[in-house]
Amino acid sequence: MRITRFHKLAVIIICLVIAGPEFGIGLELIALVDVFGVELFVLSLTASLWSYWYIVKSKIEKFDSYFFISPLKDILKCPALLAHAIPGSMSLFMFVLAFTAVSI
Repeated sequence: MRITRFHKLAVIIICLVIAGPEFGIGLELIALVDVFGVELFVLSLTASLWSYWYIVKSKIEKFDSYFFISPLKDILKCPALLAHAIPGSMSLFMFVLAFTAVSI
């Protein structure tokens, strides 16, 4: 069977009917990324996560108050606390390193 122009047009129409509004939304997102750039687009997607960060941080600090950094009164008494590995900073560093490492 030979594929004609009618078959190609029918496949395109069926795909557009199945895709529906998702196709239009996809085109809008492509235009948005082209206008603003990838960095600003990703930043706008992750900006809503900052509100959850404070909730998670407060829950972790209830569990372990020294997880991120020692309180200021303890650092003033013993400045050597800053020289030790802080579990929160190390876990954040490992998380960032995992997603920014480039394999060759």
